[in-house]
Amino acid sequence: MKLKINKGEIIKKFPKPFCMLYTIAIFTIVFFTFRHGCKDPNDYAPPEDSLLTPPGPPELIAPANNYTFMAQTFPFNIYIRLEWIPVDEAEVYEIEHTIDTFPPITDYSDSNAWTIAVRDTYRLCDHYWRVRATSSNWIWWTDWSEKWHFDARWRPAAPQQLYPPDDTTFYVDSLPIEVVIRWDTLQDEEFYEVIIHEDTLLYDQLIIPNNFYKIYICDSVQYSWQIRAGSSNWQYFSYWSDLWHFWVRSN
Repeated sequence: MKLKINKGEIIKKFPKPFCMLYTIAIFTIVFFTFRHGCKDPNDYAPPEDSLLTPPGPPELIAPANNYTFMAQTFPFNIYIRLEWIPVDEAEVYEIEHTIDTFPPITDYSDSNAWTIAVRDTYRLCDHYWRVRATSSNWIWWTDWSEKWHFDARWRPAAPQQLYPPDDTTFYVDSLPIEVVIRWDTLQDEEFYEVIIHEDTLLYDQLIIPNNFYKIYICDSVQYSWQIRAGSSNWQYFSYWSDLWHFWVRSN
């Protein structure tokens, strides 16, 4: 005797919500088994052993180490362009900039240069900076470059003249004589520019490394002189001193 099974009766035994969930489950399995779309991003990550050791650190170019930028008026804007030699295959550079004793500031650049601005008086101080590079083909960043320094300050006042005092008169029995002019130092200047006039004529104009100069006097006339300080690491010379005078007269 055969058992007769009515299909309609089997279907009736399962409620419609169950049938819908069953259909969705089957569809999901088929979709994720045979899907053809975007792969997981990790599928494109290079194998760990294919990453390269990074090259040496960037070499800094400008501004020169220990260079001094100067503000002359207030308000001021000093734009400082940091530059370094490009590193082959580098994609990003990290710039670490430290202002005096404050915590470092970090910036990122996709080129071998970065510009910073000094606009506030509290930034007229010592600055330090260094750079490192990275690439998606490297294991990690390069080492940091050397740490370079630059200074931002007010343009310095003139050196203080010392000798001979302004409006001095030298009385001499005979000529020629030698008069040594002297002035005070500032802080880190390398040389001085001196201008000397004999009456209204330019007698001498020169650059010297010392804070004194010997003038050989051949005439009994008025002499005047002024000075300013400078350095190869300064953006500007100091301001000029006042014009001081002395007279040479025969007894």
